[in-house]
Amino acid sequence: MPRRYTSRLPIHPRPMTFDFTPLAALSGIAALISTAIAAIAWYRRQFPGVRWLALLMSSVAFWAAGAMCELSAASLSAKIAWSKLEYLGTLSTPVLFLLLALDYNRIQLSRRWLAALFALPLLCLLLALSNESHHLVWTGYRPSPSGYNLLIYGHGPAFWIGVAGYSYLMMLIGSLMLIRALHYYPAHFRGQSIVLMASACAPWLGNILYLSGAMPLQGLDPTPLAFTVTGLVFALDLLYLRLLYLVPVARARSFEAMGDGVLVIDDKFRILDLNPAAARLLGRPGRLLLGQALPADWPREQILSGREPSLELSLQDGARILDLRVYPIAQQPQPHSSRMLVARDITERRRAEEALRGANQTLALRIAEIEALQAALREQALRDPLTGLYNRRYLDDTFARELSRARSEGAPLSIALIDLDDFKRINDSFGHYFGDEVLRRLSALLAEDGRGGDILCRLGGEEFLVLMPGADGEQALRRAETWRAAFQRLPHGAGDDSFCATFSCGLAAFPLHADSPATLYQAADRALYAVKAGGKNACRLSAAL
Repeated sequence: MPRRYTSRLPIHPRPMTFDFTPLAALSGIAALISTAIAAIAWYRRQFPGVRWLALLMSSVAFWAAGAMCELSAASLSAKIAWSKLEYLGTLSTPVLFLLLALDYNRIQLSRRWLAALFALPLLCLLLALSNESHHLVWTGYRPSPSGYNLLIYGHGPAFWIGVAGYSYLMMLIGSLMLIRALHYYPAHFRGQSIVLMASACAPWLGNILYLSGAMPLQGLDPTPLAFTVTGLVFALDLLYLRLLYLVPVARARSFEAMGDGVLVIDDKFRILDLNPAAARLLGRPGRLLLGQALPADWPREQILSGREPSLELSLQDGARILDLRVYPIAQQPQPHSSRMLVARDITERRRAEEALRGANQTLALRIAEIEALQAALREQALRDPLTGLYNRRYLDDTFARELSRARSEGAPLSIALIDLDDFKRINDSFGHYFGDEVLRRLSALLAEDGRGGDILCRLGGEEFLVLMPGADGEQALRRAETWRAAFQRLPHGAGDDSFCATFSCGLAAFPLHADSPATLYQAADRALYAVKAGGKNACRLSAAL
């Protein structure tokens, strides 16, 4: 039978009387600190984990403020009323601690799970508010022998199961989640992680001291004070040291989420660990690959030697190509130490590179063909299609350049202006076919007997011009006579229609006869007309200026 409220408590009968003790002041300070942490955290709630820290410290602040009022109240009814109100923070704080630890591990719960976690605390809060009807939470009260206006509460089954038991469960799971997260910290952060874990154990210690009766001041619950210390350490971590960003499960999750395959093997090439990407590369579920040997087509000797940190594997007859990087696990690689392999599937990249290489080669061939075609077109634009000699367009571009070079070098330059004799009569008598043949044979003769530096042009019709850099007038005249004599001996036509053809030639030389392309051409043209007037089939050098 639960004990009823005792009337033998040395407590002031007026319900609104307060006795502000040092313990109440300590709880008030804890409430202020928790409120400040909650406000700062809420202001910076965009950071991971900080939102739950703000809610946790708000709950702790409510708990500590309720404890301050309960410790200050001088009447029994007031103490009980403040204790009931205080339970709003008492019951929600362990759940919020768990949610903070879950967030530290990057685990987010759905709204349905959140409602389930708060269901039992809500039920216990309702039982506390209606305790006078059933005494399931508090069975009785007695003054503390330690003084300081403390009250010792007798606890019923709802307290031990729904309040203490459930709170310990939440704190236990939260602590284990923190241990799980802190396991992933690098060695140089290990000191900070130990401090973080120690601060998480503070509420455990405070609550155990309270419930076991081992607290020197009987009736004083130091749990909200301990949670204030925990919140302060977590606030420093989350808001200033920012340890949360550096690892916890982010490292494990990044290992799982990596696009590259990561395998850890021992010196026997057995797979000790791998991520999902590596399992996909090996084509089997990860749970079946653990403890199995590395595939036989992987270069074990090269992996073991470590001389080549980067290898390229061609698997399945080139169907899959991997870029493999080997990292020793130990600081100093030993023959028997474990190794981490990072494999990246570069099959598509290699195929793309080969396709690009083939496309580049094809493009280079096409460009070469286009350039050759353009060169041929330029050549055709500058060549006479019948004889293959340069045309007047090329001569116009070249004549001035060659004359300028001869002037700068102080060298002579001569031109020979050739005109076939009676060419119209040849076309009329033997046909244009044989007339074209005469033009081609004269062109071939000039090309065969000409020097390498000579420029041979067909001006049009039966007129030709030979530009001879480095030749003076007399040299040019002797060469023209040689051409004329050789051409005169060539037979043309066939059978009874055979005939011979001749040409007349006028020559002029720079600087003897002229000093510009136009005047040089005119001088040669005057010499040619003189030959025509004198009977044709001859060569004449223009008169000197």
